[in-house]
Amino acid sequence: MKILLLEDDPSTSEFLADTLTSHRYAVDAVADGATGLDLASRWPYDLLIVDWLLPTLDGPEVCRRLRAQGNRTPILMLTVKATSADIVAGLDAGADDYLAKTGDAPQLLARVRALLRRSSVTAPVLSWGELRLDPALTQVTYRQQPIACRPKEYELLELFLRQPQRMLTRSAIIDHLWPMADTPVEGSVTNLIKDLRQRLKAAGLVTSPIETVYGLGYRLKAVPADESEPAPATSSPRLDRVMQQATQRFRASLEQRLGVLDRAMQALESDTFSPELRQLATTEAHRLAGGLGLFGYAQASEMAEVIERLLRSAPHPKLRPQLSHRLELLKRSLMIPAGEEDALANCDQANCDQANCDQRAVP
Repeated sequence: MKILLLEDDPSTSEFLADTLTSHRYAVDAVADGATGLDLASRWPYDLLIVDWLLPTLDGPEVCRRLRAQGNRTPILMLTVKATSADIVAGLDAGADDYLAKTGDAPQLLARVRALLRRSSVTAPVLSWGELRLDPALTQVTYRQQPIACRPKEYELLELFLRQPQRMLTRSAIIDHLWPMADTPVEGSVTNLIKDLRQRLKAAGLVTSPIETVYGLGYRLKAVPADESEPAPATSSPRLDRVMQQATQRFRASLEQRLGVLDRAMQALESDTFSPELRQLATTEAHRLAGGLGLFGYAQASEMAEVIERLLRSAPHPKLRPQLSHRLELLKRSLMIPAGEEDALANCDQANCDQANCDQRAVP
């Protein structure tokens, strides 16, 4: 859950932000009304906490302008003012609740939870089969046994459970889980999803709730009829044979496909890397990414996608070591059975090189 905090006093802002983040809320804090209005207008926050007195625009004016735009995000007004007239003015401006600045953290958190419930952003308990997430207790369980998730793992699972029909890109996940001042690279999302899958698998889930959709992002899977058993078959033996044969043909073509990338690597080493070969290798990497994803090699598909990006955009002097490294990772990932997405450690896709990239294979 992501909260925008509009508070111009540094110590108050720090206290409020620390209180909220300690309870697994992501917080963006700004010190003036105009900036807060701009952010609230452009980004999908779950809740706004707005001080009454702010530079550029005061709290009630921020509320009025947001409501005039049709923005229905819940707003909690914070101020030292606690007279009846002030409370009425704040609520009439568009705030949903009002809290005096008393340093009462439990009351603040209770008001936040109440506003989120009232706006239907939260549910009493979120579930996927026998997997349960209780927002009130900030607890995850599977078959009534607790799962000790790290804060970001918990937030990621909550995000997917709250939006079961939505496709979430890496950038969308970053927008929901991290404050702007601490925005990570997109590779961090890949690592976080891998960690959550491993955490749930260790807890006994046979099927991961989160699936990768090549080229689009991630989404919550449909719950199998019995998640302790393999999902029931939905295809006929004939279709199974067709898929098996297609997979075998694809596997048989890999040597030739990878050969194009090997040729590109050799040309780079001998300074004979032509624009034509670069285009050919780029096209092959693109096709590999799609095919590998289709046939269950999600990790290898991601590697091929990165190789494609490198071939399209990397400056020539930097291309050789990065391409060599990624090509090696791609080949290694193909040695892992299809569907074993977590068997290879992920790397920072934007800034990876041989010196700083974790190349360890997970046993």
